[in-house]
Amino acid sequence: MSLFRRRVAWTLADAAARHAAAPDTFRVPSDDATAAVQVGDRVKLVVEPETGLAERMWVTVTAVDEESLEGVLASDPAELRGLHAGDTVSFERRHIVAISRRPAGS
Repeated sequence: MSLFRRRVAWTLADAAARHAAAPDTFRVPSDDATAAVQVGDRVKLVVEPETGLAERMWVTVTAVDEESLEGVLASDPAELRGLHAGDTVSFERRHIVAISRRPAGS
C-alpha cells in the first residue's frame, strides 16, 4: 500500500436538481435564502469525487456575484484527497445544501 495519497478529481453536486428529484428526502434552502447569501456566511456543498463517496463540506463565502460565488473550505475533508482547509472553491447557488449566517455585527 502506498503511503502517498493521490489527488482525486471532483465536482459539486447540483443540489437543486437532487431536491427536484427527491423533495421529501433531499432538502435545500429556499431560493430566497440562497439569494440572500453574503460574504462571511458559511454554506454547505456536496463535493463528489470521481471515485468514492461524496462529502458535505462547509465553505466560508468570500465573494458574491449575481450568478456565482466563491469561498474557502472551512476544514479538511475526511476522505477527499487534494482538498484542504483554506482552498478556494467556486460555486453557484444551485450547489448550496445548507446555510449558516454570519453573526450580526461581525
